[in-house]
Amino acid sequence: MELLTVFILVFISVGFFSYRFSAKRILGEVHLPDEIKGEVEAKKFDFRGILDIPGNFVEQVIKKGNIPLESVRRKLISAGKPINTTQFFAFKILTLGAALALAFVFIQPQQPMMYILPIVIGFFIPDFWLKGKVNKRQAAILKDLPHIIDLLNICVGAGLDFMVAVSRVSQEFRPCALVQELKVLLNEIQMGSSRREALKNLGGRINSLDVTSFVRTLLQADRMGTPIADALKMQAEELRIRRFQRGEEMGLKAPIKLLFPLLFFILPVVMIIVAGPILIQFTRGGFAKF
Repeated sequence: MELLTVFILVFISVGFFSYRFSAKRILGEVHLPDEIKGEVEAKKFDFRGILDIPGNFVEQVIKKGNIPLESVRRKLISAGKPINTTQFFAFKILTLGAALALAFVFIQPQQPMMYILPIVIGFFIPDFWLKGKVNKRQAAILKDLPHIIDLLNICVGAGLDFMVAVSRVSQEFRPCALVQELKVLLNEIQMGSSRREALKNLGGRINSLDVTSFVRTLLQADRMGTPIADALKMQAEELRIRRFQRGEEMGLKAPIKLLFPLLFFILPVVMIIVAGPILIQFTRGGFAKF
């Protein structure tokens, strides 16, 4: 029974990941029109509908327990709000229940203390998922930020106002996370917020060192009256230097990261291939044939 359950779970996991990565690869490599890509995205499976099922129960628990939501809300905003706070805590409940069920099926511990580790893992799985979403979105924003700054520099140098340049770039540049944030910036200004306040909100939503430095440079140029074009040019060059330095840092860390799989996965296989026949011959009668 346990072998059958393991086989079913492995089959479902392999099928899910194969479909996920193949669909992601096709949508990423094939340049489809926006309307066709929108229809394809709409037909994809959305797990948020599952998280809405225990939504009312989770809302009551949050209200009665006075659970602090500000930190979770900031992380969800930095991740692009893939789900809301209620769905996030519903996700925690579902992963916690799934971890307990798997522990009961496979481990079947007689002592209640053996359930502590599955409870901890199930509780923190949504946090790791959310952290991965935040890091992935920040990396995408940092990748597009120098190009956006260059386009803003060209528009401002051509005589456009900075906010008009932001509007033009957000319309002409390809759809990405940074363009979405620029559109939110424009919407806040249209709703009555000042440019300084909207820029500060932009840095707070993305919560990245490079974006915060970019926003601080714009605010300082606005306060001191210096040309924004010069500030944008210097900021783009600085961001490219930082990205090059991050690449060098990752290259220097690569040998250290390869050390663990080399010692524990590759080296034992090599030793088995090289020393295996020798040990087999030795156990059968020594090294007379060698």
